[in-house]
Amino acid sequence: VPAMDLYRVKLVSPEGEEHEFDAPGDACILDSADSAGVELPYSCRAGDCSACAGRIEDGVVDQSGGSYLDDAQRADGYVLTCVSYPKSNCVIHTHKGIEV
Repeated sequence: VPAMDLYRVKLVSPEGEEHEFDAPGDACILDSADSAGVELPYSCRAGDCSACAGRIEDGVVDQSGGSYLDDAQRADGYVLTCVSYPKSNCVIHTHKGIEV
């Protein structure tokens, strides 16, 4: 069994509060945050709404499973944490659902 890829994820709330944790590449950021004791907003957990939306400042995620965001929103850095899997160390600003 190959070693699991682990990435350092930093989440920044609208108030500037920061949470950092290690996240495996095969778990969505929402689940990894939950495991680390960080509460994020969510609703569907399936990429079909924007409740869990964030905006990536640095890093790469795979969110190919989400259908809610359009190409322009993805190009603008928006991610759905329930279907985003880290592919590098990341910095993500959370609570962006109102923006998308």
